[in-house]
Amino acid sequence: MPSEDSESRSSRPSLRELEVLHALIATGKTTAAGQRLGISQPAVSRAVAALEERVGRVLFSREGGRLVPTADALALEAEAAPILAGLARLENWPRAPRTQSVLRVSAAPTVAHYFLAPILARFVAVEPETRVVVEIGRGGDVLAAVAAGDVDVGIGMLETPVSHLGVRAEPFRRSKAACIMWPGHRLAELSVVRPADIGSEEPFIVVTRRFAARALLDRAFADVGIEPRIVAEATTSTFVMEMVRCRAGISVLNPFPMSLSDDASVVYRPFLPEITYEMAFLLPATGAAPPAARRFVDFVRAEQPDDPFTVAVR
Repeated sequence: MPSEDSESRSSRPSLRELEVLHALIATGKTTAAGQRLGISQPAVSRAVAALEERVGRVLFSREGGRLVPTADALALEAEAAPILAGLARLENWPRAPRTQSVLRVSAAPTVAHYFLAPILARFVAVEPETRVVVEIGRGGDVLAAVAAGDVDVGIGMLETPVSHLGVRAEPFRRSKAACIMWPGHRLAELSVVRPADIGSEEPFIVVTRRFAARALLDRAFADVGIEPRIVAEATTSTFVMEMVRCRAGISVLNPFPMSLSDDASVVYRPFLPEITYEMAFLLPATGAAPPAARRFVDFVRAEQPDDPFTVAVR
């Protein structure tokens, strides 16, 4: 015995039958309707017969060689109109111009200035219909903005796993700490720099302890019994780099994204023991990202610049 659900399904007109109904009402002839749909005249006749049997109504009468729709046919077409219109929009969607959309991005200052600005410049060049709004704040501010829905996507360094339940991370770049100095510095002659090479007398500039990587750096020195001579601490890597350029001291930092700039005033050398950093897209934990945000994420993954200190994460 067929179930009630199967009987209900069998009485539902198919999309092809509704298309035939619409074309036949518009043209009044099975041949013309078939040409419009790209099917044969017999296929049109079969579709109409199947539709009439399915709904249990006469849908067309013949008058002077033309098929004239009955009131039932016109009523059924009116019900089907939104469906057919939606299908037409979907068919034309790839060729339709995009409406202007807004992409809201948040990043910490160093990431925003060295990485986000140049890549956004390339993004808006190929996405002229997208307007970009950038929020620049501390790493915690970026996380909070994504969780609150104030931005569509955040970009940040994941020194620890994301702990906010409202945010998920998609890593896309991994880097390792480097010792940064000016050309001609004694450590520039080394291929790799270790805490013992820096010692306890070299002026040393670091990021503050609010960054998880700072604890790893402190431990690297403590493990070999060295207390570095810290002359300055700062809350942004950009400021630390400026101090190094001014030759106030050397530093050990995440080189990315500052290493993207063609800057001859600083020299990078790999630091051991390794300290690893990950840059990630921060997205709301639930729900799909807006189309503009998804296109931006895909664009960044495809357009990541070359850098000797980092590797792309797929």
